[in-house]
Parts: sequence; C-alpha cells; structure tokens
Amino acid sequence: MVFQFFNGKAGSCALLLLCLTPAAWAQAPYVADVTEAREKQWRSLVATAQTAYAAGRPAEGAEPARKALTLADELFGPDDPRTLISANDLALALESAGQYQETEQLLRRVFDSYLRTRGEDDPDCQLALENLIDFYLARKRPDAAAPLVSYALASFRRTTGVASERSQRMAQIAAQLPASDAAGGVE
Repeated sequence: MVFQFFNGKAGSCALLLLCLTPAAWAQAPYVADVTEAREKQWRSLVATAQTAYAAGRPAEGAEPARKALTLADELFGPDDPRTLISANDLALALESAGQYQETEQLLRRVFDSYLRTRGEDDPDCQLALENLIDFYLARKRPDAAAPLVSYALASFRRTTGVASERSQRMAQIAAQLPASDAAGGVE
C-alpha cells in the first residue's frame, strides 16, 4: 500500500511506503518473544511518526521515526523494506524541519538500497527515485536532479510506457531543466 502526501510547496510530494512483506531471512536470529515484542515496538513507532506527518505535525514524528530506523536496522537489516520505510519516514520529518543534508542522505540510502536489491524496474525503487528527484527540485538543485530525471524517464518509459503518468511527469521535468543539466546518468 502506498500513501502520497503533498507538502504544499511547489507541487512536491512525499510518498510513504507501507505494508511491505519482508524476506524470510530478514530477522535472523529470531527469538520469538523478544523479536515479536521489538517488531511490535517498531510498528508502534512507525505508526506514531506517520500519524504525526499525516496530521501536518512532522516535527513530532522525527524522534519516533529515528527510533524506528535504529530498531529496524537492528531487527531487519539495512536493506529490508521495513528499514527503508523507517528511513523514508525519518527523511520526511527531517525535510519538514529543514535538515536537508540528513534528508538527502536518507533518501539516497532508500533509492540506492532498492536499486541494489530489487533493480531499477521495481515500483518501490522507482518511487524512491521520484522522492529523491522531488527533493532536489524542491531544493533548487537541477544539477543533482537532472541525471536522475534522465535515468527515471528512460526507466519509466521502458516499464510503464511513454504515455504513463510517471513518464509524462518526468518528461515535463526534463523539459524544464536547463539544457546543460539535462544530460547525464545516475550519479
């Protein structure tokens, strides 16, 4: 399930990834009572962070999101979808608080992990790519966004078709970028 939230700034949006099924090996070593209690704690922290963000109070969700990410890294590993949900949630809260350097690192982590573990054609990878592009565009960094836009446009055209909403959006973004920034590949 994917939820999309608009932050009201120049049409940029952030996407939350929810309810992704983990790989069976993700929780090794599994200690039933301890692992289940800690996973329940993780779910509670995620719910708190996402509820605060959805209610327009992202600053209230920053600390639970940070704790959820730390717990997810320990429980599930760095590339598990649940960990990446937590990283994305924390990035959203930090971006709203103006902490752009850490936001960029988290968004890059999410995209790089999905790219490495699932490949460029995976819908979650493409969503993470769009989040990273939107971040760079909102920060007025066309030099960072342009290679990703070119990469996304080619990927979206191949996987969703030229007429898809994603392809059309990336084509519009590419057309608005300065010509010197429009060429390139993934950084």
